[in-house]
Amino acid sequence: MTTTRYLIFIVLVTSAILLAGCKLSASTPPPVTESPDSAMSTLEAELGNIATQTAVAGGIVETVPTEQPPAEETSTGSTDTTPPTSPENTEPPPQPSPTPAPVFTATPGIPQSYQLQKGEFPFCIARRFNVNQTELLNLNGLGTGSLVPVGFTLKIPQTGNTFFGKRALLNHPTNYTVVAGDTIYTVACKYGDVDPDAIVQANNLQAPYNLSAGQVLHIP
Repeated sequence: MTTTRYLIFIVLVTSAILLAGCKLSASTPPPVTESPDSAMSTLEAELGNIATQTAVAGGIVETVPTEQPPAEETSTGSTDTTPPTSPENTEPPPQPSPTPAPVFTATPGIPQSYQLQKGEFPFCIARRFNVNQTELLNLNGLGTGSLVPVGFTLKIPQTGNTFFGKRALLNHPTNYTVVAGDTIYTVACKYGDVDPDAIVQANNLQAPYNLSAGQVLHIP
């Protein structure tokens, strides 16, 4: 490098130092001179730093802001995975319905056969089921004076011919006072067209339906 160039270089360096002296950081360490060649390299590096600082101080170079990492999104949803608890059932368990007692009703329709009970006779059965008494006797090989034992099974006519004469021997509904030896079957026969099962139901009687003298029964 010639003397003229060196002088010009010195002037430029001096001017740059004077312009940027107020902006230099006090913490910047001075260059260390080791040799003429290294001193020249260090001087060129310092000139580059001075030029950059001067440009920044003068607003020539636009600084680029450091890019900040995007903020993590905050989940607003509920993360509670605990299963909902079902409300306690405070209602008492239903109580089992009581078994209804059997209901006794009159014999439906006209049965094919009927077994005689104590105190019953063929004419009682003919009145009760409203069948023709002559057909009943003939169907079973009986006469008007035949003695039929308890437990005898009568065949019941199915012709549809009704009882000849008055079915009801006593008027009812009414009350009846039991006498010694009465059963629900003899009481039913006294009224003619009343079914023993209907008497049981009307008076809430329990098997074996034993009656006591003086007991009052409602006859439906």
